[in-house]
Amino acid sequence: MKTKKILAALLLSLAVSVTAFAKDDLWQYNQFTTIDMNSAKISYPAGMQTLTFETIEKAGETTDYCTYVYNVDEQTIQLKEMVTRTKKSKYKSSFYPESVKNGNNVIKARARMADDVLQKVLAKKEKH
Repeated sequence: MKTKKILAALLLSLAVSVTAFAKDDLWQYNQFTTIDMNSAKISYPAGMQTLTFETIEKAGETTDYCTYVYNVDEQTIQLKEMVTRTKKSKYKSSFYPESVKNGNNVIKARARMADDVLQKVLAKKEKH
């Protein structure tokens, strides 16, 4: 019996530490959007600075799991993949890169979000 209690305490401790660690990696960007900062990666395909990151976006009973690609040099944002889940269905979508300069308000808001993520990634790199 004592072993079970110790094991239960250890498991609870592990669960709490994993949850605390996970919270540090998730950034609550706004009331609808959470960004997985572990997914935020800068790369340089074709010599252009590109940021890729993932979000969880909730609105009502719908949850979207999104992967964004932000080309800093070309000033484009792409919703590369969006998996939408509702109580009754699940489906995937993807969209072509859109110009930040010529895009609508949704595109511009996504680009602002991407730029905010980029700034956090660059700040983290400077600390290390």
